[in-house]
Amino acid sequence: MRILILSSVAAAVLGTAAIAAPLSREAGVRMIAQRHAGYEQLGKAMRAAKQSIGKGDVAATRASANQIAALAARAPNWFPVGSGPEAGKTHAKALVWQQRADFDAKMKNLGSAARLFQSAAASGDLAAIKAAHGKLGQTCGACHDQYREEH
Repeated sequence: MRILILSSVAAAVLGTAAIAAPLSREAGVRMIAQRHAGYEQLGKAMRAAKQSIGKGDVAATRASANQIAALAARAPNWFPVGSGPEAGKTHAKALVWQQRADFDAKMKNLGSAARLFQSAAASGDLAAIKAAHGKLGQTCGACHDQYREEH
């Protein structure tokens, strides 16, 4: 019984260490590319939403809002240890990993703001859509100001 317990504890500790281990350089470079592609898609969807809101096209706004919410839900996974400036050229500052709790809170806020925008778009209420889109933009900016290199 004692061996079983010790084996279980050792497996749990080693499993946790493997999860927290930084990526290899090659994996870090691939993650930087994946992150960049994801943010390119997010930016494109944000621009499309802004344009469709300006035209009062709720259906197009709804489609953009759904895409934004899906991307925002995945975005926190785009920043594993080992995918920062040490891995290659990235717009993410090292502060992302140095101030992880604050960064994670901002990513959580992104998800919340994206879901709020998605709900507003689903409602069809243009005033609510505009307000939620503005809040989403502010949420994005709060993270960019602190954690993104100018490019």
